[in-house]
Amino acid sequence: MQTLNTLLHCPSVLLGIFQGAPGCIPWGIINTYLNDYLSSDRGLSVEGATLVITVFGVGNFVGTFFGGIGCSYLYGHGPRYPAILSSCAAIAGCFPLWGLVNFNFDSNMNEDNNGSDSKDPKNYVVLGLISIL
Repeated sequence: MQTLNTLLHCPSVLLGIFQGAPGCIPWGIINTYLNDYLSSDRGLSVEGATLVITVFGVGNFVGTFFGGIGCSYLYGHGPRYPAILSSCAAIAGCFPLWGLVNFNFDSNMNEDNNGSDSKDPKNYVVLGLISIL
């Protein structure tokens, strides 16, 4: 209990807690409700929406892993560079997610030009990959 008390009196620890906790809320909402949104409101099948979310999650892991490696490398060149990489990646990640949320699934996923059914998994994997760019 004394260790917790000591930590909570350290300004940098408090700053990390108060900055980090609200920043996690949007990612929790995305991972929780994007599947339902894509299947209920955007017309994807439940299986397709789940596949998009799965690829999105794999992309989050890969991005976190390689982002950590990149930030470690950049930190060797200067302590400001990891923050620049992280902020640029966070800003750039908004655009593919916006595209995924606003993609018109009804007109683009029902039939392709040959008249065959295009609701196969590769289309959903591509959508998931777009969302993790």
